[in-house]
Amino acid sequence: MATSMWHRTEEMAKKHDQAGGTWLKLAGEGDKAVVVFLGEPFPREVCFIDGKYAPFTAELRAQGLKASLRVALNVALLDSREVKVFEQGVVFFKDLVRVRDKYGLGKWAFEVQRHGAAKDPKTFYSLLPERALTAEEQRTFAALQLHDLVGLYSEDGGGAGGSSQGGGAPTGGGGPVGAPVTPEAIALIDAATATSMGVVLRGLPKEAVECFCKRFAISRIRDLPAAHTADAIAYLDELGTQFAPRPPGHNGGDIDPFS
Repeated sequence: MATSMWHRTEEMAKKHDQAGGTWLKLAGEGDKAVVVFLGEPFPREVCFIDGKYAPFTAELRAQGLKASLRVALNVALLDSREVKVFEQGVVFFKDLVRVRDKYGLGKWAFEVQRHGAAKDPKTFYSLLPERALTAEEQRTFAALQLHDLVGLYSEDGGGAGGSSQGGGAPTGGGGPVGAPVTPEAIALIDAATATSMGVVLRGLPKEAVECFCKRFAISRIRDLPAAHTADAIAYLDELGTQFAPRPPGHNGGDIDPFS
């Protein structure tokens, strides 16, 4: 009985911690919430500096830093109907897209759970369907007032919710430097385009490949956002002019850009 009451009290404390405030905070190992995803995502290109996310700028790029993608989402807690902002990286967002395609976000409540202690760089978040919403619940959640994500991030400089998730170093990227990216920039280039670019780069020196990856803040060609396709093709032409061709072969390095 004592153990059961300790557990119950702990769960109640977590719920009260979530009450009020803007951000959905899953701060410790095993923390979870059951939510309904609402509205459109708000993606931003950022850089992790001094323990928090800051908007990615041309100055940061010149320092050799790399951009990553952070996506803010409006979510409503299933039990209280309170609307929060939940910020995650590209990996979680891709999982969410798959779940949306299979279940439909407006018709289900989902359990989001943190796996990883505070400041653990290997932290990740799982996403599982909790239960289907009734027709009345769907109407109720659809009518909730959402947070203005664009205005919210403009007011706080883009980093209010970034450090609260503790998800570690981000991956991915996209969109114009120093500005919020569009939802279209989240999509990556298709396999055929990546292969074509790889053929061109394999005929250039390793230095050219490094320039290409640094220019678009990626480690692999297949990680290039689709929105950058035209710029990438134009830059490949520049590299072809700048560097003398060489026989095809492996460029080496810790990460194979052609993988």
